[in-house]
Amino acid sequence: MTDTHEQEKKQFKRLFAQQGVDQFDMRLMVLDAFLKLEHHVTIQEIMEQLAQDGNQLSEEFVLNSMELLCRFGFANKNEFDVNKTQYEHRHLGLHHDHMVCTKCGTILEFKDEAIEKQQLKVADAYGFHMLQHKMEIYGICSACMEDRRVLVPLHKARPGEKLIVKDFSAGQNMQSRVSSMGLRIGDTIEVVSSGFGGQVVIAAGENRLVLGKGMAEKISVQPLDPVSILTLEKDQDVEETVDVPIPLKHMKKGQEGIIRKVSGEGVFRRRLLEMGINRGSKIYVEKYAPLKDPIELVIKGFHISLRVEEAANILVENVKYKKR
Repeated sequence: MTDTHEQEKKQFKRLFAQQGVDQFDMRLMVLDAFLKLEHHVTIQEIMEQLAQDGNQLSEEFVLNSMELLCRFGFANKNEFDVNKTQYEHRHLGLHHDHMVCTKCGTILEFKDEAIEKQQLKVADAYGFHMLQHKMEIYGICSACMEDRRVLVPLHKARPGEKLIVKDFSAGQNMQSRVSSMGLRIGDTIEVVSSGFGGQVVIAAGENRLVLGKGMAEKISVQPLDPVSILTLEKDQDVEETVDVPIPLKHMKKGQEGIIRKVSGEGVFRRRLLEMGINRGSKIYVEKYAPLKDPIELVIKGFHISLRVEEAANILVENVKYKKR
């Protein structure tokens, strides 16, 4: 790396001399301090390094010098969502992307050839000539994840996190309110935004819910492991079949199965049979209403709605995810 830095200094001297940049010696001090810092740095950190080297320069001059370094290709300027403006070394011919921890601000550099090739394929598929790109992945680093308890209050979750609702530590009235909003234990949710007056906005399926701080504090959630998300998606892709019969009310959106039994008596059972809900028919769960009731179904090409309590009387077998 020392040899690389010496080459950078030689090019710096040649280019800046050719361009007639003023205060050359002081700008070289800025470059030297910048090259000594092997991470993403702020203007303040560069000034601290300059001070350690025995050089006192104004912040305005250092900022102007860093803009010149970016202009001539010696530095890259980054403005990540969770930090102040930062600078990193730009070594010609070498590209990398970033992962940024939204909790502690740690920035991890990575390069993946498969991703690089896939971006070129996507651009080509759209007839687009890609000149440059950058990828920034925001999340939580492994060190911060280790510090977290298995269960956390919902109001402490970060925007973008996917979570599983594990418990409601609230009285009966609040539990009823939460349930009436369509949120139940075991649901997978995503945090859309938080921090506005303590409110937390979440996505539960296709439904957005706004929770006050008091309510969010009493909902315990568990971070959903990214590997689990990929596994769930993989399971859906291969259309994994559930071997044992289950009540229709326990089927999920996108699942299909064969009706094995229709329970109930009198007028209620006859109404189900008239709707085409009979033994041997194929039934598909199209979606749930925002409050999880009723269930929208497709059977024999017709779209019908059933209350969850009605769906409890229908037993379905060979349940699997069906792509539509």
